[in-house]
Amino acid sequence: MATFSAVSKRPFITLPFLIPSCEPVSLELRRNQSSYRRTKQRLRVKPDASFGFSSDQSQDHIIFNPPSSSPSVFHTPTKFLPPDDARRTLRTDASMKSDQNPEDLPPVFNSPTEKKYHLTPSDIEEIRKLRLSDPMTWSRWKLAKRFDCSPMFIGMVCEASPQKKEIQRQVLEAVQSRWGLKRRMAREDRQLRKESWGKDE
Repeated sequence: MATFSAVSKRPFITLPFLIPSCEPVSLELRRNQSSYRRTKQRLRVKPDASFGFSSDQSQDHIIFNPPSSSPSVFHTPTKFLPPDDARRTLRTDASMKSDQNPEDLPPVFNSPTEKKYHLTPSDIEEIRKLRLSDPMTWSRWKLAKRFDCSPMFIGMVCEASPQKKEIQRQVLEAVQSRWGLKRRMAREDRQLRKESWGKDE
């Protein structure tokens, strides 16, 4: 009862959490001075003891402190390696391999998409005949594999028959009929973006 009487003596107007606030709450992220001071204190790290100077050590030496990374023989300079260190021999072997004959090196990698100009006009006529006679069997990929060329070249020298285009249109309509509202809206937005590319919008 004493606690309740002590609380009840305090006027309710001084309790702001009981009064509903009508003002919009601003959700701003502010960096106070206390957080800045705390961050500055965290960054003020004392140097390691190995970086200091001992009493029996002169101040004319070099401190080699490479960044943390994958170990390599070439990271530590030879000047800092002990005389009996195994990395000295590894470095010598690596330098001798670098001075080898260029003919002993592996061949230069050539891109697999190297252009070829081996098709004759008779080959192009055969490609067109096969494409028009049976477009379902002789697709662009099968023709490209047979004549050792790219599918883009097959599409440049010949087009599909009207029957094949009609079949592709029907398949596309069947696929689009199963689309939901979200996918349909996304595809329409994509088409609008593609149209705006040429307009520089």
